[in-house]
Amino acid sequence: MNVKLSVLSVGALFFLGQATFAQKTKKDSATTQIEEVVMVGFGQKKTVQEITGATSKMTAKSIEDVPVASVDKMLQGRVTGVQAGSASGQPGGFANVRVRGVSSINGVTSPIYIVDGVRVANGSLGTANGTSNLTNILANLSPDDVESITVLKDAVSTAVYGADAGAGVIVITTKSGKKGKPRFNLSFNSGFNKQAVEMHRGYTAGEYKTYLRDMFNNTYNTNYSIDEIAAGALKSKLSNSANANAMAIMSSPHDTNWLDVARKDGYQQNTDFSMSGGNDKFTYYVAANMFEQNSIIKNSFFKRLSYTTKLSYQATDKLKISTDFQISHSKTRTLSDAGAFSNPILSQYFNRPTDPARNPDGSWYLGNPSNSRLSNNQFNPGFLLDNNYIQAGTFRAFANLNVEYKILKNLTYRFVFSPEYVSMEEDTYWNPLHGDGYTYGGYQRTSVNRYFNFNVQNILDYSQKFGKHNVGASLIQEAYKSDRKFLRATGITVGTPTLETLSNFVVPYGYQGTRGINSRYGYAVTGHYDYDKMLLLDASYRRDVLSQFMPGNKAGNFWSIGAGFDLARLNFVREMEAISMAKFRASYGKLGNQVSANPYALYAYDTNYNDYAAGRYFNVYNANLSWETVNPFNVGIDLGFLRNRITVSAEYYNKKTKNLIYNVPLSIAQGGVLNDNGTLKYGLMVDNVGTLVNKGFEFSVNADIFKGDRNQFNWSIGANLSTLKNEVTELYGGAVDTGTTTLRVGEGVRSFYLRKWAGVDPSNGDPLWYINGVDGETTNDYNKAKQAVQGSFLSTVFGGANTSLSYKGFALDLQFTYGFGGKIYDNWASYSYSDGQYSLNYPGYGDVMGDYWTPQNTTAANPKPISGGNKLSNRASTRFLYDADYIRLSNAKFGYTFTGDFLQGSGLNSLQVYVMANNAWTYRFDKRLKFDPETNISGYTDLSLPVLKSFVFGVNISF
Repeated sequence: MNVKLSVLSVGALFFLGQATFAQKTKKDSATTQIEEVVMVGFGQKKTVQEITGATSKMTAKSIEDVPVASVDKMLQGRVTGVQAGSASGQPGGFANVRVRGVSSINGVTSPIYIVDGVRVANGSLGTANGTSNLTNILANLSPDDVESITVLKDAVSTAVYGADAGAGVIVITTKSGKKGKPRFNLSFNSGFNKQAVEMHRGYTAGEYKTYLRDMFNNTYNTNYSIDEIAAGALKSKLSNSANANAMAIMSSPHDTNWLDVARKDGYQQNTDFSMSGGNDKFTYYVAANMFEQNSIIKNSFFKRLSYTTKLSYQATDKLKISTDFQISHSKTRTLSDAGAFSNPILSQYFNRPTDPARNPDGSWYLGNPSNSRLSNNQFNPGFLLDNNYIQAGTFRAFANLNVEYKILKNLTYRFVFSPEYVSMEEDTYWNPLHGDGYTYGGYQRTSVNRYFNFNVQNILDYSQKFGKHNVGASLIQEAYKSDRKFLRATGITVGTPTLETLSNFVVPYGYQGTRGINSRYGYAVTGHYDYDKMLLLDASYRRDVLSQFMPGNKAGNFWSIGAGFDLARLNFVREMEAISMAKFRASYGKLGNQVSANPYALYAYDTNYNDYAAGRYFNVYNANLSWETVNPFNVGIDLGFLRNRITVSAEYYNKKTKNLIYNVPLSIAQGGVLNDNGTLKYGLMVDNVGTLVNKGFEFSVNADIFKGDRNQFNWSIGANLSTLKNEVTELYGGAVDTGTTTLRVGEGVRSFYLRKWAGVDPSNGDPLWYINGVDGETTNDYNKAKQAVQGSFLSTVFGGANTSLSYKGFALDLQFTYGFGGKIYDNWASYSYSDGQYSLNYPGYGDVMGDYWTPQNTTAANPKPISGGNKLSNRASTRFLYDADYIRLSNAKFGYTFTGDFLQGSGLNSLQVYVMANNAWTYRFDKRLKFDPETNISGYTDLSLPVLKSFVFGVNISF
């Protein structure tokens, strides 16, 4: 094997970690100038040497072929400062993305997404049960069309987006045509999905009977056997209904695994075709994509068809016209989660294993004919998955017209007009025979959710070079408007289960029609100066006006300043070949957070009072409500060694959010409004209440250790690490505590506030908690134990590592991610670890077997089960709080590329075959944790679909 460190030639392209670079060698020295292009605000480009802010970049190489539906699911561990995780494994669902922590209490905490210079819709746009949280409009953009993803994190990088930039900006650049003969690419991969991590198991029938036997004997100080209880031994001790249930359970011949009833093989495939080319006047890129991903649970999938056309025409020496058109249609089938009886994940813990799933003839067992329910009033998930559905069909059309005119040699005007149209049709159907639809005689909910957004930009760019002095400036005018219209109708009672359209449901059950319009416009100016790319200065100012605020408060002013100095460009350092970059940079500024609050006092005329439109209070007036503002400070250093074969970056950030917006509870005297049932419904006022700080460090290193041609050994590595400390520093009105969380000065905005579990008393099986919530003296009285802060949702240390190896056409790429310091709370543990309170009706987790207290097992982790519960042992505490520390092999790809003589005469330029695994291996440091560790972004589990791991085989063909 020929292994050598090769000298990179003039104009060569090479990959360093995850970024693509163009290299030029200066004639007068051995210094290599690296020209990495980074996309920043409004479609503008800068080289890495010109940047004074904090940015992280992913290129097409790190994105291609990854078997996920949307680009937001690729961010975890690949760039510094970003945490991303999915609370659910719903195919096509969205990922929670946090850039440098959480910048708001209950405002918008997700970054904005910019595609080819313009803002696009993101997140979930659904409204139906299930689709409201699990759809993802970004999944309508094919990752195969993405050229690069850049995360903008500090003031200099993001301030040009002003009012919406406080939670970060993610810039997506799609692929474009290049000059040259037509190039065609066809890629296909197909494979299967499995559950990424092992979750809690349900009981077998034998285990369930044993557990209930011990529970009854503990409760009544008896020693009955399963057969004796089945014969009615507890008749004098239980109510008639409870005794009948106990007898039926103990005598049942059935042993049903309810997860197996709902489970299936998860299949997925992706096909992508693209064509590109052009000449000096005209370039084009055209692509079509078909993607399908199925969960391991029946009736849950995501399908997408998308088409992209991107054209660029140099009409004259001064005029250039570019168009970008994306159109897609997706279909999502999702399932109920959380405590819905129709949730198939819940059924494995809440359905009794002693109930059958099917009748002797193979048909589905629907339970008691009088109410069509199982023995504990649950539903049969097998029948529901075959006969019910929650689905959303999403159509998205996105267009981008870009006209560029060169007024003078160094002065260019750009006009951008970009409309985006999204239409989501949602349908919920419940059959009339079994499940939620039984009491309605059938249920159908149909809705149309239409968004029309458009973005208009006028940009004047100036650049001039005076010797070694480089000057640049931009004047920007932008307007953005979102117009949403929503229509919904619901009907019940249908004549036959085969009729599923709304007109066949004969009883109107409700309707809704709303329209919401919000808009903003802004003006910005940016300036850049550098001296030989050694001394760099950046500044920007933007003024935004938002329609939602009161007159006088509608406008916000946002700005940034940044500076950098590259020691490597000093003459005496240039002579040191070992050092190719040593840039120090710093930035500070003021940004805004996205706002969804409404400060107006309104009346809603949506109540029928004797067939007259009745008014009611809809909101509480607050004339003083103002922007949430963010002041990010950033200081960093970028080092390059051996002509940037090794690069290191390190930075510190401190991001302070002021005027935090919060829903402040009001009493009746202050304006709270009571419902008829006595609950407080409109007792809230939106107000600015405090200050929040996110701070931490970020480190990254990338190295090309061996670099040669295709037949030589190549090896590159990269790693990144980020830290986060999130803290509320001011809070008007004092702490806000709930049963599981707290909001208070000195703690993070996503902090758990719980009693601390001290284990089980070995002498009698009682539950124990620490009295002071920390350590020391314990008690078996839940009410005597104090709540205390027990950790945060968010990881405090997180990042990733990657390595790429290749030799003679073979290539292996590995991507690892990790996170430490975060916590996850099991939201349903009070039922699934109930220690007897709910066990007769809802079995819970079968993992408790062998690990609950008995006289023979006094060191067990779970208390003695007692009918009705054991001293509130299943109430909220750290017993159900888990460490989310993990290491994950998030992606692995091994392939071989055929080129040269092998393909001669075939018409092919290259042919690659590969196998790939996504989320193939996950190590959880907390052995008790039976959930996906990246759930900690949300903080809670909700019995949602399991996160998937995928194994695919693929082929890429270029001709």
